[in-house]
Amino acid sequence: MGHADAGDATEVEVRRRGRRYAVTVRTVVLACAAAVAVYQTPVPLVVGVAVALIGWSAVFLVIGPRAWVVAVDTGVVVALCLAQRWTVPPEALSDSTNWVLAVVSITAVAHQWYTGTAAGAAVTGVVLAAYLAGNFLADPAVLPVSAPLALWTLGEAGLSRGLFLLLRAGAQAADQELAVSERARRDAAVAAARRADEREHLALLHDTAASTLLAVGMGAADAPWLRERAGQDLAVLRDRPAPVAAVADLVELLAPVVRQSPVDVETRAPASVPLPAEVATAIRGAVREALANVARHAGVDTAVLTVDHADGRVAVEIADAGRGFRPDLVSPHRRGVASSIVRRIDHVGGRAAVETAPGAGTRVRLEWSP
Repeated sequence: MGHADAGDATEVEVRRRGRRYAVTVRTVVLACAAAVAVYQTPVPLVVGVAVALIGWSAVFLVIGPRAWVVAVDTGVVVALCLAQRWTVPPEALSDSTNWVLAVVSITAVAHQWYTGTAAGAAVTGVVLAAYLAGNFLADPAVLPVSAPLALWTLGEAGLSRGLFLLLRAGAQAADQELAVSERARRDAAVAAARRADEREHLALLHDTAASTLLAVGMGAADAPWLRERAGQDLAVLRDRPAPVAAVADLVELLAPVVRQSPVDVETRAPASVPLPAEVATAIRGAVREALANVARHAGVDTAVLTVDHADGRVAVEIADAGRGFRPDLVSPHRRGVASSIVRRIDHVGGRAAVETAPGAGTRVRLEWSP
């Protein structure tokens, strides 16, 4: 059997384990049957047959049930059946103490696990016919008594085939369920990726063009920072470049944000804060949105930006002494704080918190640690 793909992994594993179990049990039964043969008829011929049978069983166990091995094995069992006149005591020919009958039974049962239905039926028919023929050649009078035992072996083979088919059907059903679950998981992942991309696009649009246009609408059309900021907005929306470096300097990224801010910013930061580029970019976007919110809603024209960095951890705070607000009254449809600040920092494994109250100003705190 070739390698399985993920679509039938359970069925392949059930077949593999079933075959291995059948081969192992068959080997044990044949070894026991050979011992019984020597015990019943301790003559050199039977001893030689028993040793040869055990040796062949070992070969079968090591090589496995390949097509040619199954064919040779069937021939070996047929030969044993036809040789009953020399290997089985006369008193054991017609009852269940016939060790050859045990070999025939386990062969008919085990072969159902490594042959197709038609081949399994053919093997069973051949060995049973050989068993009855061997009985007849040894003593024609025992055939009416031994025939029912042969029919019982036919029933054993049928039960073995039925169990194999039942387990295979269960494995196929499990594979189908797994395939359905995998498709659902993949579809959910694709949908989640699309939603994340949409959120990123909306947040980017909100932070760039929408924010700049709002500033123009609020009377900042002649602001000195507007031209530079509008040009950067267009570049971001057109190219949306990914960070090219693994590490970025947060202070360096915040410098143009402060310079283009619609309010005056007092900055308190170390000379350099190296961070993973994705984290630094997210913090830059959140700071830009926080400063834009000061201009839109705080009623003041100054803010304080503080950056603390120690042991790889960073904390950024944007504070103003403006009018403040009640967070519980903010419409859920407003995107500024939720999307452009909180969700953006959450996305890179950080935490964002907003402390504010009417008349008490607003403090936005961004934290990230590796």
